[in-house]
Amino acid sequence: MYIKEHKGYSDETVYSVEQRIGNKMHKFHTSEYGFKWDVEYDYRVVTKCVAGWMTISEGKSTLQNLVNRYKKNALQTIELKSTHPDADHYLTALALKAGKFATVANCILENITIGTIHSSFPKMADHGHWKAIGSKTWADNAYRLEDSFKNITLVEQAA
Repeated sequence: MYIKEHKGYSDETVYSVEQRIGNKMHKFHTSEYGFKWDVEYDYRVVTKCVAGWMTISEGKSTLQNLVNRYKKNALQTIELKSTHPDADHYLTALALKAGKFATVANCILENITIGTIHSSFPKMADHGHWKAIGSKTWADNAYRLEDSFKNITLVEQAA
């Protein structure tokens, strides 16, 4: 597992994360649009309903509420309206492919807990990763972007 820091197009800090999920390596990237975890935004979400088709909903909410609101495997995409005063478009804060993160905003990765991963995104569960970063409970952050975890490779220990 590794978390590698990069500079984005506008010199913002973004990350690529590779972790072992189900004995396969999975890689995803982060984005930095300046979104905050507990600020209300205009949003659009794509969810999969019980019957299996995709639905689009919109409204106003915080990322914290959106990430934690939906049932297991229902949430597919979160788009937030740009915070730029002259912009009238939406930016992707979270996108999943086959139940796994494809891209995710830094503020989501910095705040999402192990409990939320288990209840909403079970295909992203990685117990070896959590053990390596010192997580103890479901209330702990699932990812750590602190300096001590950047640009390092965490090696899983044999059981």
